Amino acid sequence: MLGVAGVLTLAGPAEGAAGWHLLPTVRTAGRLYGQPACPTVTRCAVIVNDRGHAGVVVSSNEGRTWRTSSVAGAPSGLEALACPTVTLCLAVGYRGSLVADSTMVIERSNDGGTSFAPVALPPTLSGSGRGDQLEALACASATSCVASGQATETGPSPGCTPPTCTTTQPYVTFGSVVLATSDGGLTWSAAPASGVFAQAYAATCPSTGACQLVGIALSACSPSGSGGSRCGAAGAAFSVTPGASSAAPAWVTEKIPGGVFALNGVSCPDATTCVAVGQSADSTLGHGVVLRTEDGGATWRSQPPPGGTRGLMAVDCPSSRVCLAAGGLGGGDEAAVFATANGGASWRVAARIPGLSGVERMTCVGAGFCLAAGTVGIGPGEYGVLLAN
Repeated sequence: MLGVAGVLTLAGPAEGAAGWHLLPTVRTAGRLYGQPACPTVTRCAVIVNDRGHAGVVVSSNEGRTWRTSSVAGAPSGLEALACPTVTLCLAVGYRGSLVADSTMVIERSNDGGTSFAPVALPPTLSGSGRGDQLEALACASATSCVASGQATETGPSPGCTPPTCTTTQPYVTFGSVVLATSDGGLTWSAAPASGVFAQAYAATCPSTGACQLVGIALSACSPSGSGGSRCGAAGAAFSVTPGASSAAPAWVTEKIPGGVFALNGVSCPDATTCVAVGQSADSTLGHGVVLRTEDGGATWRSQPPPGGTRGLMAVDCPSSRVCLAAGGLGGGDEAAVFATANGGASWRVAARIPGLSGVERMTCVGAGFCLAAGTVGIGPGEYGVLLAN
């Protein structure tokens, strides 16, 4: 067992962010915690990925104790989790090896996360390929949810013109896929994003209006001499409308300001207001990026990020004015939680967490309780921790 006692230092009170502390969890090398989901303050579920085996742990007492869920279907990795009610939870990820051959996975629980069972994929996505997976998931209600991932595609390189490459050269890349359900995850419809090459790292769905997905997009790709590909990359945002149960989800690519390498988190407290966070493209580690829309994603504008950030990985906004974000601070190994009470016009450090490699995922129930997943170390000895306020 590895310890992490004493790494949490509070930087003073901040609205909705005071009192962060480490939760008692199993801390062993290779065991990483992923997306948390909390339908209530007391009840939470969290993804666990442990060296090729994936599962979920559940707490009914604000994270003081955890029990392991039963997850059928043997997923190799789970990437996103949503619990729109105290009984319904959904998780998405993959089965197999991402570097060899993998299959998309959707898991569903109707007992609050105590047990999960796999759900059938749409027929067009039931195959496998190198890197096939689902990475983002969000629910607007107990019935309406969206998920996104990538599926292997073979064909001519996007944005590639002779003599850089020719149509006779084999080219393998990943095409974005968006899925939606209107019956609480029992059945799903899919809309392959033909010609769009992107990865959605995070998704959010307000109770009304379109869902928002953010991540990274590839452009001007061409085959490399080693058999792989060489591509340009920039942040990306998408607006997704689930549609009726018999219809494929409708989605559009949104225009974001330049200079963004990737968007890692997004939160929409209402149908028109959303905040996205990520990292810039101006250095190796990048700097923090904050984008805001007040028209449902039609227009995204840059806002000042928290000062001194290396990059921001997660955000949750209990209201249009109050948001919490997590990421790296300074040039050393120091993670931090940041808070704003004016819609992102200014931020303050809510908690400094030296000793953590990062805080990657976070969810909040109102402004009073948040649960986050972080990591300690890099490489073979890396392990995960959970924090709450």
